Amino acid sequence: MVYITYILCRNLFYLFFNTESASPVSLLIPGITLSLNFNTLFFFGLSLAIIIIFHEFSHGVAAKAENIQVKSTGLLLLAVIPGAFVEPDEESLNKAKRSAQARVFSAGSTTNILMGLIALVLLINSNLVLAPLYSTDPSGLQVTEIVPGSPADGILRTWDVIKNINGSPVKDADSLTLVLSEIPPNSTVPFLILRDGTSIELNFTLGQSTTRNASYIGINSFPYYEPRFSFVPSMGSFYILGSLSWFYLLSINIGLINMMPVTGLDGDKLLAILLRTLFRSEKRAAQLSNTLRWACLMILVLNISMSFVLFPSFKFG
Repeated sequence: MVYITYILCRNLFYLFFNTESASPVSLLIPGITLSLNFNTLFFFGLSLAIIIIFHEFSHGVAAKAENIQVKSTGLLLLAVIPGAFVEPDEESLNKAKRSAQARVFSAGSTTNILMGLIALVLLINSNLVLAPLYSTDPSGLQVTEIVPGSPADGILRTWDVIKNINGSPVKDADSLTLVLSEIPPNSTVPFLILRDGTSIELNFTLGQSTTRNASYIGINSFPYYEPRFSFVPSMGSFYILGSLSWFYLLSINIGLINMMPVTGLDGDKLLAILLRTLFRSEKRAAQLSNTLRWACLMILVLNISMSFVLFPSFKFG
């Protein structure tokens, strides 16, 4: 609770006085702040479904452990995203000790943060994650998306693997940038690609980047890890590591934001319990809780609104 409030206060200061150090804070809204391409929606939907399910059932497990009755549990469908809900019995919850209530309310966010950290550990050790099925050294750059109207549109295909450009090997984004920096825009050069397991050489006319004086292809890409077995899909490593990356990012952030003392979030209930424990006067505790609630809401809203003003083109994915 204290940590995320501090982080947002610091970021708000940066947004006003040191924009270069600020990070955009945004609601993830498909089509507005979230790209609508398939891969982005897949990673977002999968991660969110897992986060919601584990968050809610963690509340239920904690309630059972504290002998607090659970009124109802179930699965639900939000648009096309599966989720879950756990509703503790209000009367049973209010009769429980404040420490027990606090453990129930904090269980969901704690689980999200811990699972996010597990995903981070797996990402740091990604070679061990991929090793059973894939080579751990990238041997090309796999096309994951083609920008419509770009030089690559109609020439390259999704899941093509770029192995070589103009005689220079390409293994990752850095090597691609280096190769393109040595070739003038609008040049036609040979590309060696791997398509459906077959090596193909084709002539490719590079475009001009709109943001800098450099050649441009028009793709999103990911390092290609060669499958160890014929039955393993070539794009599997992209989906494995991509899912872990999205899950880590969303799980940590949702867990932290949910701990803020803002109406509707678990942090608000935790703050109320803490203040009722510290102050004998229920009225004083309620007044302070309300003041902090509004202050934190303003901090969150200002972060989002200032990010929208300063980073109008920000889009995730």
